Amino acid sequence: MKRLDLRFLPFLLGLTLLVVGTRINAQEPSQVDQETADRIEACMGCHSKEAGAGPAVDLEKLRQSPHASFDCQTCHDAITELPHTPQMTAKKPQCATCHADEVEAFRKSTHSREDYVKGDHPSCVFCHGGGAPHAITAGSKWTREQKVQVCTQCHSQTERMERYHVDPEAVTSYLESFHGKALLRFGNYDTAICTDCHSHHDVLAPMNPAAPTYPTNVAKTCGQEGCHPGSQANFALSGANHLRLKIKHDSLLAGVLWFFRLLIFGTIAFMAVSIILDLVQVVFRSQEPPRCGRPAGIFISLSYFSLIATIIIVTVRANGAGIAAWATLAFLVLAWIAYFFRRNRHVPVATQRLYPRMNLNLRLQHFLLLSSVTALVATGLPLRFAAAQISVQELNMIGGLDNSRLIHRIAAVGLIVVAIWHVLYLLARWRKFGGSIRSWRMLPNKKDLEDFNLVTKGYLGMTKEKPKFDHFTFRSKIDYLAEYWGVPVMVLSGLVLWFPMYFSTWMPEAAWPISFIAHGYEATLAFLAVVCWHLYNVLFNPNNFPFNTLWITGKLTREEMSREHPLELERLDAADMGDGGNGE
Repeated sequence: MKRLDLRFLPFLLGLTLLVVGTRINAQEPSQVDQETADRIEACMGCHSKEAGAGPAVDLEKLRQSPHASFDCQTCHDAITELPHTPQMTAKKPQCATCHADEVEAFRKSTHSREDYVKGDHPSCVFCHGGGAPHAITAGSKWTREQKVQVCTQCHSQTERMERYHVDPEAVTSYLESFHGKALLRFGNYDTAICTDCHSHHDVLAPMNPAAPTYPTNVAKTCGQEGCHPGSQANFALSGANHLRLKIKHDSLLAGVLWFFRLLIFGTIAFMAVSIILDLVQVVFRSQEPPRCGRPAGIFISLSYFSLIATIIIVTVRANGAGIAAWATLAFLVLAWIAYFFRRNRHVPVATQRLYPRMNLNLRLQHFLLLSSVTALVATGLPLRFAAAQISVQELNMIGGLDNSRLIHRIAAVGLIVVAIWHVLYLLARWRKFGGSIRSWRMLPNKKDLEDFNLVTKGYLGMTKEKPKFDHFTFRSKIDYLAEYWGVPVMVLSGLVLWFPMYFSTWMPEAAWPISFIAHGYEATLAFLAVVCWHLYNVLFNPNNFPFNTLWITGKLTREEMSREHPLELERLDAADMGDGGNGE
């Protein structure tokens, strides 16, 4: 007897599994006995699409439904003979025959009210079969996304909803909420959907005292198992799911919203116009070319113009944002190429005297602030602008929504630490200088207004005189105040959003929605201010391009001091101060 060649064993095993799997897949999915199958087949003799002798039945969909094991007479019990009499066909199948409890609950719901236009209100067949009675699907088999789709297919129809005084923006407000974004954009299934708050068949109007969304019931609804245990009415009524609707009926929230919108528009418009005028002055109108060279300066200008165009396009939700963004990057790359191939080289840093500007304490603060803000932006803005595909891709890169939220909170702790650190630093300086407010040199003063006025006149061609900046310029102070105005807002609002159960026990109902509005808009403002103002002034300014190392080394060269802080340099030279000041 020949010995079995074991090398063929994996092949034989695989072939066996393939054959068995094919036979299993070929089996009829429904468990229909032969007698039932024969009766269905008899009916299909007239009711198939091919026969065309009666209303067509999609047998394939019926076989996939929970009713696959029924014969036709189970639902059409009035049909007893051929041909069908008008009395037989007049009697329609009743879902209540098998689903009495569900139908009774539906009859008491707001969905069972009288139609102003036929078909306005949902029915069993409409929700469970999309209007096709033989394509019924069981709600227990629906995904959570499908359940939301069943509700939104009606509630997003403006005219239909307005006929019954229902706000169609309920759908939009849910999609804008954390719950809507988490589920529909980022695939997080541990979040609330319509039926979790409004129930299924027994949906009641919010003003019905028995409704789970009635003011006296919402705390229990939000506090149900798996949601927000311990929820208070203040949090439950805060508008977490339908903030847009709440803002429409609350003048305080509407005022807060418009304040932040105007703040963002005014701040970014001022910054963008200032930078554009500066580029025109430095690159195109100045007789002396910028430090990076005029070709590089031109490409920097085009890159910045493209950046502003990108922001505007995204804001108005027009097409072309991707093209503008790629143009921003392309022009910046060309600027780098032009810079590295420029003809006129500057004096190497190693041969120049260096002036201390930022001590180690400040540089460490800046590094922690930079790291925290970068992580906050990377994990926060994708959730705020979840409709953008790039947001989904970014969060997927860092492990999904749960990882993003963890990183966001760790970065938030970093921001809190640097905020406290900086306050202690300012208090130490205040004490060191005998309690003088002048120790806080980032506070605006009269000279800043004079410098701003002179710069503005220069932009408008009204003077050729240039201001002599001291230790801090008005641009630095605007940058500083923009950041440290935002930090308290971000921290305080973020804590309310992080611990809503705690804060809702003693703060008013408006605290959460105000925090939500402030946190989102301030984050957007911070991001735009960094991109439009801070990065330009410290990195992409034609006289600093391509990279300013001050935040790393804490020092400036004599050339940089002469250009950016001439008044301070004159004072240092006059006093022959070799250390360049105290570095603060």
